[in-house]
Amino acid sequence: MTNAGITSQYGFLYQRKVFIYYALSNAATNQSYTFEGKDDIEVSTEDGLFCIHSSSTGSIQVKSASIDEASFCKVICNWLLMDELGHHTLFTENALSFTVNDSTVNAIIDYICNGKDKKKSSIARRTYDRFKEIITTDVSLLSAKVLNLLQSYKQIVLGMDALDKRLEEVFFSNYCQDIKEYDLAKAKRLERFISYINQDIDNSIKSKSPYMLIYPNLIKTIMQVSDEISDERYVTNIPELKKKLKDDASRIVTERATREVKQLYLVDNSDQFVIDGIVHELLYKDFREVYITQKEMELINLEQDAHENYETALFSLDENDSHIARKVYRETVKMPIAGSLLPDGVVYRKGCYIYLTGDNIDEDFLITWGDENG
Repeated sequence: MTNAGITSQYGFLYQRKVFIYYALSNAATNQSYTFEGKDDIEVSTEDGLFCIHSSSTGSIQVKSASIDEASFCKVICNWLLMDELGHHTLFTENALSFTVNDSTVNAIIDYICNGKDKKKSSIARRTYDRFKEIITTDVSLLSAKVLNLLQSYKQIVLGMDALDKRLEEVFFSNYCQDIKEYDLAKAKRLERFISYINQDIDNSIKSKSPYMLIYPNLIKTIMQVSDEISDERYVTNIPELKKKLKDDASRIVTERATREVKQLYLVDNSDQFVIDGIVHELLYKDFREVYITQKEMELINLEQDAHENYETALFSLDENDSHIARKVYRETVKMPIAGSLLPDGVVYRKGCYIYLTGDNIDEDFLITWGDENG
C-alpha cells in the first residue's frame, strides 16, 4: 500500500473511532448517528423515530490530517451547503495550522468566488453555484453567513491515542460495570463492540448507503458484547475472528522463525495447514490473555492436562508411529482437555496444544510433534 493509501486508511480509522465515541458519549433514546451522511458524521435528535416531531441536527466533520487555510475553507463550504443543519463541530487530530480571524472570512469568500472557474464537482464550484446570486448582488450577506459559522462552530482537538483513552473511559465506566475481576475483559469487550460497529459500517458501504446507528441497535450491540464477554464468559465469533487473525498467521508462517511453525511443517508441509494451525494458536492466546492474571492456576492446570494428554497419545502409539509427527499430532489434538475454563470444541483445544509447542514453553509442558533435525 502506498503512503497515500496508508494515510487514507488512517483517516477512515480515526473517523470511525470518533463516530463510535460520539455514539457512546451521547447515547439517548432520541438520538441517531449517521456515518458518511451529508457530512462526515451527522448527529440527529430523531424524535421522528418514535413519533412525528421536528429534529435538531448537528454536523461533525472529522479530519485526521493537518488543516491549513485551504482545507478549512472546504470545511466551511461544506457547512454552507448544509445550512439546514444545526450546530457544527470540527473534530481534528491536530490544531489548525493558522489563526482564525477577520481575514479568514475574506479568504473563504475568495475561495468561493474562485470556484466559478473550478470543475462542477468541486466543493468550491458547488458553493459558488449555490450562492452566486448573493455574490453578485450583496456579497456582505454571504460574509455574514461565513462569520456566523466561524463564531459558532466548535473545534475539538484529540490525537489518536487520546481518542482511544476517551473511548475506554466512556465504555468502561458506562458499559463494563459488571466486570469486577478481569480488567482485560473490559478492553476485549470494547474491541468486540468496535468490530461489530465496523462490520455494520462496512456492510452499508458495500451497499452504497450511509450507515445509521439508532439507540435500540446501539443498546442491542452493547448487550450482545456484554453477554459474550464477562467475568464468567469469553465467547468469540470464531469465523470472524479467524478471518481477522489470518493475516497475522500468514506473516508468522512466512517468517518461519517460531518453533510452532517448524513443528507444524513436520506434521504437514502444506502452507495452508500451518497457517490454519497458527490461527488456532492465536485464538487460544487471545483467550489466554484475558484470564492469565486472575486465573493463572486454572490455566496452569489446563495446560498441564494438555501435556499429559500428549504423553498419553505418545504411549498409545507403537514405537514406529510415535516418531511420525502427523500421527502424534492427530492422536494428541483429538483428546479433550479437562476443566471448565476452556470453551468447548476443537478450536481452542487445538490452539492450546499448538501453543505448547512454542519457543518459551517450560520443559515440563513442552509438546513436540517430531524431530526438527531428523
